[in-house]
Amino acid sequence: MANAEPLELIHEAPRRARDVLARRLADIVGLPSSRLTPRERWIVADLLFDILKASDVTVRQRCARRLAGLVEAPGRLLRVLACDEYEVAEPILEESRALTDFDLLEIVQAGTLQHRMAIARRENISEIISAALVSAGEPPVVECVLKNKTTALAAPTVDRLVGAAQDEVRYAALLIRREELRPAQAFRLFWDCEHAERFQILERFAVDRTILIDSTEDIFPMVSKEGWDDPLVTRVLRYIDRRQRNREAAGLSPYGSLEGAIDAFCVEGAQQELVSEIATLAAIHKRLLLRMIDDMAGEPLAILCKATGLKWTSFQGLWTGLGRPAQDDSVEPARKVYDSLSVEKAQTVLRYWNLTFEDAERR
Repeated sequence: MANAEPLELIHEAPRRARDVLARRLADIVGLPSSRLTPRERWIVADLLFDILKASDVTVRQRCARRLAGLVEAPGRLLRVLACDEYEVAEPILEESRALTDFDLLEIVQAGTLQHRMAIARRENISEIISAALVSAGEPPVVECVLKNKTTALAAPTVDRLVGAAQDEVRYAALLIRREELRPAQAFRLFWDCEHAERFQILERFAVDRTILIDSTEDIFPMVSKEGWDDPLVTRVLRYIDRRQRNREAAGLSPYGSLEGAIDAFCVEGAQQELVSEIATLAAIHKRLLLRMIDDMAGEPLAILCKATGLKWTSFQGLWTGLGRPAQDDSVEPARKVYDSLSVEKAQTVLRYWNLTFEDAERR
């Protein structure tokens, strides 16, 4: 990447003629193609490059400002100025439309934090460049990328950021506003969010399944006749099904129902047997229920209660069974979630989570 190295100033006293010549050469380089052939432009750019090597920062700054707005500026000259000291590079990094993705990738790798911040502020950053900026792992740059509404984010980049939000909590609020965020990513992000962000995720992504349910209603009897022996169909229909609870398990349970198991939980606490029983009766993975129990906020348990048709008193039973005070600050946000979600929407969230845990177990 020799062509993108910062210009090294040759030790020489500044001269007025050199400054004027640099300006003239920059003006010539910027002439439209109707007045200057490509070969002539390359020659002039080479001469200007030599002059800039022997010029001070002020001259290089002036040249960079002149070239920043030119669509036909020579790539080599742009790259070396864009990798120069930030005060020289800034106008080219933020304004030049002549920089290609290849150029920007070089600058992302060779530049400083300030260079990457300037690139992150550019309009219409491609998925390739945003991925390179995010991979550097610098929170100020990542936040700038996420705030830039004209930036394109590829799905793998969003996945990476959702994972990074576990350590950088500020990412969550910015990711929620991105159009690229998909339901599976949002519900994974949910666990690392504060109350306000969690509610935003539910408002945006907790949808009902009316069309799915109506369109597949006749398939359930077909699959039942086949003995539910197609694992893939069974998996999809479990997401669509109106029912959440495991009715067969309720008939065999010593507690008689999900409500009965929760009543026992309220008295006995989070005993392993009770946790397993509640997970079975609610038709969810035990590890998912443990994740809900470990979550110190109340929204996940509120979603479980709403999705399974439980009354609010069952949430209170789970909450106090965990040894948490009834007047805890997390109860009010949980009640807000419980009251705002329909059963179908709560089931959508719960089933996305459950599929995630089942997929993780299979891997």
